Parts: sequence; structure tokens; C-alpha cells
Amino acid sequence: MMFRLFAGILGALAVMGQPLPSEARVQERIKKYEELTRDNPRDVEFWHILGGHYRDAELWDKAIGAETQAVQRFPKYAVAYYGRGKARVGKEDYAGAVEDFTSSIKLYEARGGLEMYLTVEQPSAEYIDCYRTRGIALSHLNKLKEGIGDVSTAIKLRKDDPKLLYERGYLEEKAGLKKEAIPDYHRAGLIYADAFAKAAAQECVTRLDGLGAKTEADAVRLKLAPKTKKSDLPN
Repeated sequence: MMFRLFAGILGALAVMGQPLPSEARVQERIKKYEELTRDNPRDVEFWHILGGHYRDAELWDKAIGAETQAVQRFPKYAVAYYGRGKARVGKEDYAGAVEDFTSSIKLYEARGGLEMYLTVEQPSAEYIDCYRTRGIALSHLNKLKEGIGDVSTAIKLRKDDPKLLYERGYLEEKAGLKKEAIPDYHRAGLIYADAFAKAAAQECVTRLDGLGAKTEADAVRLKLAPKTKKSDLPN
């Protein structure tokens, strides 16, 4: 493996993520949906939800198996291919993940292509994440150019998402594309600073400093600087 992109990205973004569900709650949900799929084996949604709970528990093979059950019962169920792709990424089966994300994207776009989601219909989070995570998987396979292209498509679908901008900057930095990485880190940092996400914005500053982009790093620092009141009188 050229490098562990997910380890790098997740390490840098650890402070930005959502809290994981407790282990007890995950096991409770797994048990519930194992029973539901046993009693309703034709219900593809139950299989897909079970696959998601298995992913939460990092039971990658079981997650792949549950999503496969959904795919076998309904081969046009785009979100099941997405879920299986996410499980394969967790298992570090990046080639298999790329295949699943590609299948999911094709199904999502069967009614009108990418252009439909850029102009007419609001894209789902899963569809956007297909492009984002396929980009990460491709990068693990030493296909950084294609990976950056996929993350760029995700950014088109969800403009000014600081996480996506940061991740594209990260991949660009890994690919040696310093000039391209700097504006992505800069934009992400400014958005995070505006949202009072101090730790995330500071991570962008650290990346910019590492690339020698002092002007851009200082601009984010300025946003992060505490504001001093000109008077102690109430507003």
C-alpha cells in the first residue's frame, strides 16, 4: 500500500467527526435487525439497515454479507451497493469498493446522469459520498488523479463543504500538487473558522504552514483570533 490515506485523513479530522454510537446500543440494533431480516427475508431495506449496523461495529464481512443479501433481492438498489462499498473500504478491499461505488453511481444516475443532480434534483448524502469515498479508494490504489477527480465531483454536488475541501487538499498534497492543495486548505480553514470549528480550522492552518503558505495560513489565523471589544459598555 502506498500510504494509509484513511489513517491520515481520519487522524487529522478526528476532532471534526460525529460521536460513534455506544457499543451496547450498536449491539442492540444489530440484534433487532437480525431478527427482522430473519422474519422478513425479502425486505431489502432491513438487510441494508443491518449492514449499516454491522459497519458501525466494524464487522466488515457481516456488513458485506447483509448488503449482498439486499443486492441479490433487488439488483437496482443503489444504496445497498454504496453500503457494501463502505464495508469493503473498512476491510481495505479498495478494488472491490471501487466496483460497488461505481455500480451505485450508475444506478443513481440512470434517470438523468450527473447533470440532473447538479441542476434539477437534490442529491442524497449517499450519492455524494459514493464519489467522495470512491475517490479515497482510488487513491489507495495509487490512482490519485482519478481520486482527486471524484472528490472534486463530490464538491460540485455539495459546494463549500469544508470536509470535502480539506480532503481534496490532502489528496492533492499527497500527489505533490502543492498549488492546488493550498487554496483548498485555505477555503476549508476559512469556512471552519466562520463556523467556530476552531480545531478543524487550526488543522488547516497546520497544513498550510507545512506547505509554506504563510499568507493563507495567516488569513485563517486572523479569523480564529478572539475579537476584542472596543468598549466595555453594553451594546
